[in-house]
Amino acid sequence: MLKSFMKKQIKKTGLVKELEIKNNNLHATLKDAQIINNDLRDQIKSLRDQIKSLRDQIKSLRDQIKSLRDQIKNLETTNKIYGDRINSLSADKKNLKEKEMNKAGFSLKTNLRGVSADTGKPSILKYILENIEKDSNILDVGFGSGVYGKLLRAFFYQNIDGLDIYGQNINEMGLDKIYDHIFIENILEFDFEHYDLIILGDVLEHIDLNNAKKLISNFVEKDKCNHIIVSIPFEYEQDEAYGNKHERHLQPCVNENYMAEHYPYLKLIESEIIPNCDSILAFYVWNKME
Repeated sequence: MLKSFMKKQIKKTGLVKELEIKNNNLHATLKDAQIINNDLRDQIKSLRDQIKSLRDQIKSLRDQIKSLRDQIKNLETTNKIYGDRINSLSADKKNLKEKEMNKAGFSLKTNLRGVSADTGKPSILKYILENIEKDSNILDVGFGSGVYGKLLRAFFYQNIDGLDIYGQNINEMGLDKIYDHIFIENILEFDFEHYDLIILGDVLEHIDLNNAKKLISNFVEKDKCNHIIVSIPFEYEQDEAYGNKHERHLQPCVNENYMAEHYPYLKLIESEIIPNCDSILAFYVWNKME
């Protein structure tokens, strides 16, 4: 009987120990689970913080997109305003150019003949007075309304011929009283022996480059004259005007370097801004004695 009791006690003791071991294992597992749970909570918190940060970034980007759209809208509005202003200024510039041409390019009779502006005339007159005798033979090419002819007559120059490709309104404007002889033909086809002075007032730009270069070269190399005077506008575009197809500029890209390259015979003596215009009028000479 005692033996049986002891066996039972031993058995109970073993069960208790086994339970204690299981309990300890459960505690350890629970502790690990709590650690894992804490880590998961930290990860969840970190993810929530990241989500919040991303939402803030998305909101900021949306605000930036809205701001950029507003800026684009403002720029489009500003661009339209400036585009309208540019169109308006272009129209004003065209009107001013036409008015200037009407004032300086034509006589009091509407749309009669072209004439050069007063720009640079003192420099040209000074050169003529210093280098050309009163009895010299002078050819005024592209005489228009006779500005150079009238100027020369005022200083008692005696022998002045005029050549122009445009033959309208010659008698109406009294040009036959200014010039000794008037030739209505193309200077490229004009045959003559010799002149002491040839004036090309605003003429070269109406001739294509190759023919204009040949023209000057022929004057110089074939001893057709002793002096050449050229006035020419820099970078000045012009189409047909006032019913005269010859008003078109065929050399609209002229500037000082262009002249030096293509017209080496000519020497620049003066350049002035044309009033009410964004172009420059330049004056060149060639002197046989230099």
